[in-house]
Amino acid sequence: MSKIYYLIIILTTLSCYAKEPVFSFAVFSDNHGEGTEQIEFKRMADWIEANKFSFVIGNGDHVQAKTKNNFIDFLKNNDWWHRNFYPTIADNENGYYGKNQADWGSGVKLFDLTDIKSRKNVEFNENGVEYHAVISEKGLNIHFISLHYPDQPDIDSIAFKESSKEYMVDILKSIDKKENDIIIIGAHSRLGYWLDKLNIEQKKIVNDKADLVISSTTHVFHIFSENGDAGPLVLNTGSITRPRLWSSPGFLMIDVYKDPMELEVSYIDCSKKEFKRPELYFKASKIINGRITRF
Repeated sequence: MSKIYYLIIILTTLSCYAKEPVFSFAVFSDNHGEGTEQIEFKRMADWIEANKFSFVIGNGDHVQAKTKNNFIDFLKNNDWWHRNFYPTIADNENGYYGKNQADWGSGVKLFDLTDIKSRKNVEFNENGVEYHAVISEKGLNIHFISLHYPDQPDIDSIAFKESSKEYMVDILKSIDKKENDIIIIGAHSRLGYWLDKLNIEQKKIVNDKADLVISSTTHVFHIFSENGDAGPLVLNTGSITRPRLWSSPGFLMIDVYKDPMELEVSYIDCSKKEFKRPELYFKASKIINGRITRF
């Protein structure tokens, strides 16, 4: 019996290594205006290009007042990023483009650095700062719902408006989710987690339909979901250039698999000179409409 058991383990392990993703994409946040002049950001950009990622999601704090903001020039001069970057507006966008970080929605001008307003696969909320993108890749549809939840003002009911939550619910209800649909919801947040700001109905539809939920602002990568959980995989995205506490500078690499449909999320450490997927602790997977595994 023990020999058969170990044989099954070996075969399962080998099959996991043999799996190839259908495609991959990246998620990052909190570069605070820093671009390729910062070695960690440059490594991320180089690895995204080398691995032929399909697109990049940003979860906020991409610019900052009273800094050089080389990231702006990077977006202006990089055609691929101009066409394939899906940013989320957060407090530092508001602080850079508006009166201050609490100037809700004023960071919307960041969108002008990309062609996102003219993309046919993106529909904006009437407030102009939130949107629903449907990114079709290899027969799959990645739905990205970008919400505006800056960490200023420090009153959640103002920073994370009820209208934003209602917009999220309306979009989720409108998606007739099929086998080829993957749903991601992003909001920067005030304290690094935002599901606790939803009411019972809102939480239920997120748990029923979403596959990946991301927050940021703490600069610390964290997996909130437990091993074996149903519902979405819930993560904090860390920071690409300004990590705090025990976190390293990094970004999320998300590999998409078929048979079964699965997201495998790895936090790529950009303090390292060589690209490497993590093996433990900084990695998790989510079977679409199924269970979560932490490594």
